Amino acid sequence: MLRPVLTLAAVGLAGIAIWKVLWILLLPLFGAFFGFMALALKVALFLFVVWALLRLFKGFTREQST
Repeated sequence: MLRPVLTLAAVGLAGIAIWKVLWILLLPLFGAFFGFMALALKVALFLFVVWALLRLFKGFTREQST
């Protein structure tokens, strides 16, 4: 009667142990992913600022030339 409960408990404990080990191994990958995403966001923001400044500069030069 207790054998299925003990088997279920053992599988649960093994699952928790495997989950913790995998989390420790995958944590640096998540950090690298978020780091690359932050870098991509910074590059996109920089390109947007450059694009906006160029567009603004072209607008000012057109107004003064006419």
